[in-house]
Amino acid sequence: MTGWQTAWTWIFGIAVFLFFLVEVVVVVGGARDIGDMMRSLMGQADENREES
Repeated sequence: MTGWQTAWTWIFGIAVFLFFLVEVVVVVGGARDIGDMMRSLMGQADENREES
């Protein structure tokens, strides 16, 4: 392998790793946000049910 080919292979590998790292952070954060939203909606539904 030539020097440039090795360098670009490493750069590509690092870029793919960082992409997947960002994806994991987004999925975990999104799941937490959805959980928070569902708890909030359930709380509001309970409040509305108690008022009726």
